[in-house]
Amino acid sequence: MAAPSAPFILSRATTSDMHEIVSLEYDCFPEFVRQAFMGCNSKDDLSRILEKYKQEMRDDKNDVWIKVIDKESGAVVAACNWKVYVNGTTDGGNDEEVPEWLEGEIRQKSEELTKKMNESRRRAMPGPFIHLHICFTNSDYRRRGAGGMMLKWGCDLADLLGLPGWIEASEEGNFLYKMFGFYDYEKIEGELGGTNMKRDARTAAFEGGKAKG
Repeated sequence: MAAPSAPFILSRATTSDMHEIVSLEYDCFPEFVRQAFMGCNSKDDLSRILEKYKQEMRDDKNDVWIKVIDKESGAVVAACNWKVYVNGTTDGGNDEEVPEWLEGEIRQKSEELTKKMNESRRRAMPGPFIHLHICFTNSDYRRRGAGGMMLKWGCDLADLLGLPGWIEASEEGNFLYKMFGFYDYEKIEGELGGTNMKRDARTAAFEGGKAKG
């Protein structure tokens, strides 16, 4: 009896995928993350973060979005955003930016948290590294391997390039990330919670060539 075929396909996302991806991101995260980091109070606000992501895909050479689709339905069921700093960055070049349209108390909270995250990342990752910036999976598809596919993609790339890794991890994602070699580095204090996680560089040597005849 033939084994069942794999249900998912992983590939790099394009700007045409981002409307579906942003809508899924909104559904996957709690209200505070939606407001403070996406700048969205409801799905009616998604157009601004959608355009922000599209611009980053076009202009930021370090920006890579990955999608996982369900082969049966064709729907995006998981996605992640990797930042790949192959040659490092200049000071502040990998900083998270507060959505420019935020105002009032939520802007203040976003600025405070973002400042702490940026400072921690700069201290821990002063040179080249790979950053799992955003990662989420449709709740109906969790624990079926989509998250592992996205982590394997990024970690395989990091190993080929000899790069360490960094994640601002939620409590829910911590176990998955540890399966791929990330470890707890420091707690994230404040309302966001979670843990900053690191993965050490793993530079593999390759043998090749032909023996002298």
